[in-house]
This record gives sequence, C-alpha cells and structure tokens, in this order.
Amino acid sequence: MTRKANPPRKSQTTVALLDAYNRLRDGKGTATNGKLSITNVAREAGVSRATAYRCSKLLALLDEAPKPPKAKPQITSGKAELRNVINQLLNRIIMLEAALEAKEAEIRQLRSMLPKPGAASS
Repeated sequence: MTRKANPPRKSQTTVALLDAYNRLRDGKGTATNGKLSITNVAREAGVSRATAYRCSKLLALLDEAPKPPKAKPQITSGKAELRNVINQLLNRIIMLEAALEAKEAEIRQLRSMLPKPGAASS
C-alpha cells in the first residue's frame, strides 16, 4: 500500500493565498470589501496577515498590481456650504413661526369658548 504524501503546509497556504489574490483581482471576493490589499487577501484565504506577509509570491504580485489612481479631494467652497445651512435654518424658522401662529390662533379660539369670569353658572 503506497501512501500519497500530503503537500507541505507552506505550499497549501501559498496556494490558498494566491487563489484568494486571484479572486479579489477578478472582483469575486466573498469575505472582504473587494479591495486588493494584503489584509483582504489574508482574510479571503483564511490565514493571518503575518502569514500573508511571509508569502514572497503574494508580495511580488501585490507590488506588480496596478494601483488605483488617488482621487483628488473635491474642494468645496465653505461659503456655499454655509449659505446652504443658513437657508435651511431660515426655512425651518419660517415653518416654526407658521406653526406657532396656528397654535396661538387655536388657543385664542379655545379661550373664547371658556365662560367669562364672573358669569353666572347655571
């Protein structure tokens, strides 16, 4: 009876890491947010980050992978944002004043229904 030798653990881990890298590269990751990073590759492969950092083949692939362009921060005018907030607050004040006037009118109407002080009760 011949026994088939199990591949060493290191090569199994390397295969798992490279498979995880390929899944993420192809946009088919299941255990992460899909970003191609060493942390996500490790998570996808089910190994620790330390193990992933020891895999020279994976590190070489990640070094060669095209980097996404960095997004330029959008410069927004602070004055425009401030103006927008002020307009929202002014609209809220107008709505609250209208609601207050309606409530005051309701209170006046209810008070007019009350008997006058000193009026004889039957």
